[in-house]
Amino acid sequence: MIEQLAEKLIRKRVSEDQFDVSAHAHQRMAERQIDIEKVLECILKGQTIEFQRDTVTDDIKVLFQEATDKTPEIYVVVAALDTPLIITVCRTKDEAWECVDSVLKRRGRYSS
Repeated sequence: MIEQLAEKLIRKRVSEDQFDVSAHAHQRMAERQIDIEKVLECILKGQTIEFQRDTVTDDIKVLFQEATDKTPEIYVVVAALDTPLIITVCRTKDEAWECVDSVLKRRGRYSS
């Protein structure tokens, strides 16, 4: 329940241009040649594929995959803070993810 509220908060704030991007995310976007427009589209129109809970801070992170009917090429990790923080931007790796009906799922040994 709280995870779905976090997801809605992130999408709302991003749609209002109220978010931050970490230095790490900027670095990864540059290395992987992924522009901010694709990242924002991923958050606003993509599918939520996973929620993560920080065991120390209890912060919630939401993973969004890009919107596509094919195998998604990227996913974005966003912390659900008052001002959402884009933590990192990743390209999918076949050894960690499988695509089932156009939705990324962690493979067994990579699941949390």
